[in-house]
Amino acid sequence: MFEQFRCFSNLTAEHFDQLRAISEPVSVQKGTIVFAPGDESRGFYAVSSGAVRLYRVSPGGREITLAIADGGNTLAEASIFSGKYHCYAQTLKDSTLWRINKDGFLEILRKDARFACAWIRFLSLEVIDLRQRMEELSIKTPKARIISYILLLSEIQNHDSVTLPAHRKSIATLLGMTHETFYRTARELEIEGMVRFDGQRIEIMSRTLLEQCAD
Repeated sequence: MFEQFRCFSNLTAEHFDQLRAISEPVSVQKGTIVFAPGDESRGFYAVSSGAVRLYRVSPGGREITLAIADGGNTLAEASIFSGKYHCYAQTLKDSTLWRINKDGFLEILRKDARFACAWIRFLSLEVIDLRQRMEELSIKTPKARIISYILLLSEIQNHDSVTLPAHRKSIATLLGMTHETFYRTARELEIEGMVRFDGQRIEIMSRTLLEQCAD
């Protein structure tokens, strides 16, 4: 089962056995708060199916989306080094998660250098991805951000017809724009013949045009 998760892609069958021994399945309905700021950290989560949004609430009451994890992705990895969670995690769909026990995971890291190196490599790539996202939010136009996100989904899902992991409003906040801006820009992309939106599905009509406008 753990073979499906990107963070564990470089592990061995023995490592998968170790992970199974310290993990438990959690089935949750849409809209469930999996954890909240201040809750005791019990471990991190791997999303087998469904989708989970990580967010914080600003002093003014505005929800700020930090990330959206769908099937094959993990969330709250840094919580294994913290006593408490520092944001909210809420399911966007009925979801099946695996909670990976913090103490058990730390024990594997201490005892297995190969496992620890694979984990460090994954976290390093996550930092690189985060820096790239911050750069895109500060430099790129809303249009270029949406295009880059569509191309990223296409790469991850290995198809020219991709599925958004969450509602467009959540995707908009993830990309650092209002949902009105997202809807308006998405409509422009349709008019220009680059994509076609159908609910949560996006059909790439011209990859060449998208790639030209991504920068």
